[in-house]
Amino acid sequence: MPNTILVDTGFLVALFRRGDPYAASAKALLAGRLKRERPRLVTVYPVITETCFFFQPTDGARFLDWVHQGGVILRQIEPLYLPEIAALLRRYADQRIDFADACLIWLAGQEKTHRVLTTDRRDFSIYRAPDGRPFERVWLADAERPSPH
Repeated sequence: MPNTILVDTGFLVALFRRGDPYAASAKALLAGRLKRERPRLVTVYPVITETCFFFQPTDGARFLDWVHQGGVILRQIEPLYLPEIAALLRRYADQRIDFADACLIWLAGQEKTHRVLTTDRRDFSIYRAPDGRPFERVWLADAERPSPH
């Protein structure tokens, strides 16, 4: 799919968690480059769940309202794809991959993209899209600081 970007937890947390160190950069990116390029921002429910973990209830409610209003496109994961995701968990077990990241790698194959909107420099420099290409990290607010997300 042309101009599709996968969306990871760190970016979403930065947009909605009060006081997040990446908040200004995330908001500027959304209002600037992403508004001009108009990519399809796509994610999966495990990322939504992981994101909500970082919020107080009011921030979580604002975030879910934004998702509901079309902030990101949510893709379903049908049970028939779980073996593929399990294989990714096994493949990257030594990297301590989490379920949300494995689902995003799977989604890269479904969406035919290798672009990911993330604050996660380490993991997404190691992971590969299902076609073998390295991920293009669309955004790194602070390359020297490890992501807390």
